[in-house]
Amino acid sequence: MTSSRCSRPRATTILLLLGLCASAGASAAAERFFVYNLTTSTEFTGVFLAPAGTEKWGANQALNDKDKSLETSERLPLTGISRGKFDVKLQDRKGHVCVKRGVDLTQDTSFDIRDTDLADCR
Repeated sequence: MTSSRCSRPRATTILLLLGLCASAGASAAAERFFVYNLTTSTEFTGVFLAPAGTEKWGANQALNDKDKSLETSERLPLTGISRGKFDVKLQDRKGHVCVKRGVDLTQDTSFDIRDTDLADCR
């Protein structure tokens, strides 16, 4: 009977740990972020995020796509970020740069880029 008593707590501990790992994996999966290009004809080769109000631009997120760009009607996964508010710098194939300010990813996990966001391109 001694072996039976020892194995029961061990089995319970293992099941508990497996449950914790599974729930941690599920919450990590929920933290996937995306941007949607809903413009009529603009393709972006540069998509950079910075904490709102700063110029601390992160890595080029367009490189996450297989063809290294965010095309019209395409969804792009964003990596290396966590919840927060961001400014987004966009660069098109011609080198025009636009900044969309105040993107709020504190509650949402995605945002979109529309033609109206490109009004201040230079």
